[in-house]
Amino acid sequence: MVGPLGEPEKPLRFAPVDIDTVREKRGWFLAIGVALMVLGVLAGVLPFVDARVTAVVLGWLLVLAGVAEGCHALQSRGWAGVGSELVSALVQVAFGLLLVVFPTTGKLALMVIAVAYFAAEGALKLVRAYQHRGLRGSGWLVFDGVLTLALGTLIVTGGVTAAVKVLGVLVGVSLLTGGVSMILIALGAARVLHTRA
Repeated sequence: MVGPLGEPEKPLRFAPVDIDTVREKRGWFLAIGVALMVLGVLAGVLPFVDARVTAVVLGWLLVLAGVAEGCHALQSRGWAGVGSELVSALVQVAFGLLLVVFPTTGKLALMVIAVAYFAAEGALKLVRAYQHRGLRGSGWLVFDGVLTLALGTLIVTGGVTAAVKVLGVLVGVSLLTGGVSMILIALGAARVLHTRA
């Protein structure tokens, strides 16, 4: 196939991550990792609060996490994972705003939205894991993606009422493992730098 300028079209692939870009921006990766872990812990304690308050606070935590990830993606433009991180940021902001705007939505609607969120996040994390397959700690990225998909499955199999009660914990676990993933990406890039020196 030939592209519009007479150049052959390349098949769609997920480019592997550029270690040098990650190494140069590893401070940002560490910062976003710590921020996601803090937000994850905060989300995890929410089930002990009133359901409406939980939905609103959880929504704002997700908006903050999405904005933080979006800023990180814009700071790391040369990174191969920037596209999946921008989409992930948009998914988090959208899910967070839905919780803020409709905190008293029906349990079934909340479950459907939550399952869609975890499915999208899990798939994006697996794409990121594939792009980082050459980095140390990339196995954790696969675990992060599979765990996020499993959290969505847990909502479906656990029933609507149970899902609403533990949604803060589930989102907290997802944010926490996402934060650990970012920290491991930074540490993996630092190790590559150390071995090259």
